[in-house]
Amino acid sequence: MLHQIPLKVLIIAAAILLAVLIMLNLGTKTAISQEPVPEANECDVLFLNENLKKALNVHKEIRRHTNAAEEIWLVPNGISIPNYMLLASREIERCKGKVLEMKEIKNGRALLKYESEQGIYPLTEIRVIDTLFLPSSSKLAVVLAVREKNQILKDKPELLKMLNFTYNLLIPSSREELLDAGRNLNANIIPWVPMENCYYATDKRNQISLGLTTEKEIAVRLDGHLKKFDNPSGFAAFYGEDFLSQRASVEMLGNVLLSKKMWFWDLTKRGTHSLSEKICEEKELRCRKNILDAASEALIKSSLRTALREGKAILLFELAEKNIALLENLKDLAEKQGTDLVRAEEVF
Repeated sequence: MLHQIPLKVLIIAAAILLAVLIMLNLGTKTAISQEPVPEANECDVLFLNENLKKALNVHKEIRRHTNAAEEIWLVPNGISIPNYMLLASREIERCKGKVLEMKEIKNGRALLKYESEQGIYPLTEIRVIDTLFLPSSSKLAVVLAVREKNQILKDKPELLKMLNFTYNLLIPSSREELLDAGRNLNANIIPWVPMENCYYATDKRNQISLGLTTEKEIAVRLDGHLKKFDNPSGFAAFYGEDFLSQRASVEMLGNVLLSKKMWFWDLTKRGTHSLSEKICEEKELRCRKNILDAASEALIKSSLRTALREGKAILLFELAEKNIALLENLKDLAEKQGTDLVRAEEVF
């Protein structure tokens, strides 16, 4: 059949076929010769120094030629020097480096020397800047305790609407009218559950009392209080000096908290008999001890310092008109030092 096709057409077809074959061959050679270039691994030793600066949020570098540190890295305030040292150690190890020297020196400073496969890096001083704070580096929960005879929620709830930040209301579970008023505000509500106290006359049918002898009884009584609230993740003790001073009662309460995965806040003056911080850690319970202090500017400043130093804190005082006025500048003060105002469960 080929002899019936014009010679001119055959020549053109052969030329096209040859061109296609040449292009395919070139493409194959190109694909073979151009091997993929491996991307830089973020843990590669070449990037150790840059990754370390990023991990520490280094704001500025200063180089100097003295017998002391050759480089100074200025880092924001908001976490302590020991925490910066821990961050540095982890990052150096992550990038397959080795710490040669690391020690804290006075006035928010530390010395660091490390090496990698690239060699030994210069002695570096990490220095905290007092005027620059790390955003969201600490948390502060503002909790306003609503006593049973409180008039603010009933008569002047508009005062609380002036607070332009996250705050918490501690409301007795026995006062449902106060709970209803609190729900209409932009507040996180914490159950304040009554526990037995010989100085506090209340209906023993409702309180968590010494007469309860099993964990099931405690759980049933507790559920009766908590069902009034919107799925709380924890609660505080309202009085309870007698109940919380008995080891057997507290032991049962701890088991109930563990089964319900709830945090517990002890506000009694004497504190619990056996729910110490150490035991809470051993039992994997989130529990905390505080005392309801009188409101003052000094208390606010102290809470801000604690948040900065320890990473979290609670500011607790009674809900009153004069006390709300003390919170006028709290948001600005917190933002300047990198502290977030949060729900109480975030600090438990």
